[in-house]
Amino acid sequence: MTSSATTPKRRYSARTPAAERREQLLDAALEIINTDGVAAVSVDGVAKACGVTRPVVYGQFTDANHILRDLLHREGERALAQIAAVLPGDLTDADPVETFTQVAAGLFAAVTASPQRWRSILLPVDGSPPPVRNYKQQAETAVRARIAEITRWFIREQPDADTIDVDLLAHLLLTAMEEGSRLILNDPDTYPPERLTAMARFMVETFFNRGR
Repeated sequence: MTSSATTPKRRYSARTPAAERREQLLDAALEIINTDGVAAVSVDGVAKACGVTRPVVYGQFTDANHILRDLLHREGERALAQIAAVLPGDLTDADPVETFTQVAAGLFAAVTASPQRWRSILLPVDGSPPPVRNYKQQAETAVRARIAEITRWFIREQPDADTIDVDLLAHLLLTAMEEGSRLILNDPDTYPPERLTAMARFMVETFFNRGR
């Protein structure tokens, strides 16, 4: 039974400029992902969420994959900007434990501040359409490369530096941070950012203080 208190669908003016309309449609798709999952994103669904007709949506996008591709590009760029803000630029005199702890804390703070964005990005890859998988993989590759670059800097003078598989280590670090972000999104009361940041610090300290 439909509740009489159901929130009415938002309706947008037919005279909305094209650029603004596009953002509204993408915002609607993002809401759909967060409430019903990526599979629920369709031209019909987005049109209904915005209170417009299908031709209005087709005036901006060719199909659901086009909507998802543009949405993930938009949200991905914003997410990468959030990550870039916490990744260190100048590593001179930087402490590795403090650096990676700050990176983890910054990521978890970004996820907490923009949960809708990060839910759309951290969807299971196998269940996502090709445009979503491709963009997510490209973004992860760029972040992994930066993590590997930072790690190589910090271990460059260690006697066993040549024996460390830095690329695999960067992959595992990113995977751990992504899983921590999912825990925040799915159960923030049990897994607050502070708890996950403390674990990230423990893991980094264990690696960099090994053999001491």
